[in-house]
Amino acid sequence: METAENYTSLQEFTEDMASTGKPTLLGKQRGSGKQGMKLGVEYVRNQTTTILITVLLASICANIALGVLLYNKPSVNPCPPAGKLRKAAETGDSFRALSLRYASLCKDYRKLADNCMDPGVEVRECSPCPSSWLQFEDTCYYFSKDKMNFDDSKASCESMGSRLVILHTHKQHDVLEEEARKTAGQEYFFWIGLSDKEVEGDWRWVDNSKLNTTFWEISEPDNHLSGGLHGEDCAVLNSRSKIWYDVPCEFEYKRICEMNALKTE
Repeated sequence: METAENYTSLQEFTEDMASTGKPTLLGKQRGSGKQGMKLGVEYVRNQTTTILITVLLASICANIALGVLLYNKPSVNPCPPAGKLRKAAETGDSFRALSLRYASLCKDYRKLADNCMDPGVEVRECSPCPSSWLQFEDTCYYFSKDKMNFDDSKASCESMGSRLVILHTHKQHDVLEEEARKTAGQEYFFWIGLSDKEVEGDWRWVDNSKLNTTFWEISEPDNHLSGGLHGEDCAVLNSRSKIWYDVPCEFEYKRICEMNALKTE
């Protein structure tokens, strides 16, 4: 009797809900148990597939983004000194290869001149140095006609495949002094490749080698305060007295560049 009453009340309850237009629990349970379970399984399967596809796409996008970032990230050389040494070695190899090629061309040129030269025709000889450069031993020297500050002078020499001059011997000073008298007139101060710009008092040549033999004026270098905020961190050669002075790097002087002479034989 109680069961019948309960059923009647449930039926009344579901009819009540049906009249409102909302789905009834009893109707769903009553429909088909197997069909409901099948729909539920398919729903879960579809949801799982959707989630896996979404995760996969997100992973692909993340990997693409990471690859782009790594590709665009500037490379950092963990050993800059080794990189510089490698570059210097490559430059040296290139110069030696160029020298050998130049010597070979000069040899062929001389043979051609000997076999094909007409009487009275002057044949130019191959020169180890560029035109207007002075050769002394295995080095070519260039005396500029214009004036620049130290950094611009250094860059100008490098643009010609050379460097600001490095002086080690009295003989070098004698040869440069003689040439300066011929070409420079009253201008006898020249930049040389020596400075202590990096560390005060640690004078180094432009190839970063330490200063050993010096030709300073007796009171030099003094880093005089008249040099301004940065003092006197760059060196010039007085070609007449063959001695050095430290001066502000911003001053403008002529310069002497040097490069290795090419072999012609």
